[in-house]
Amino acid sequence: MISKDGVEPALEVVKEVDKRLRICKNPEKVKGSKAWLKRQKEAEEAAREKRIRKAEEARKAMEEDPFGPKLDENIVDKIDDDDDD
Repeated sequence: MISKDGVEPALEVVKEVDKRLRICKNPEKVKGSKAWLKRQKEAEEAAREKRIRKAEEARKAMEEDPFGPKLDENIVDKIDDDDDD
């Protein structure tokens, strides 16, 4: 039906429509545009900050004793260690 009754649009009309569509594109999604490059830079900066924050948390975790602070010896003496119940 399309090939039988359809008519090819004029080249001028196609170019005009293509031009309008290009204007309507989101510049952040057009690879290589200034907006796309800015968005990529921001994403890389956020990822770098996240890596730094995660490394800092890991460093703090390595410095701390995994079993917690030492118990006071006076408290240790008072603990009832009798399991004969």
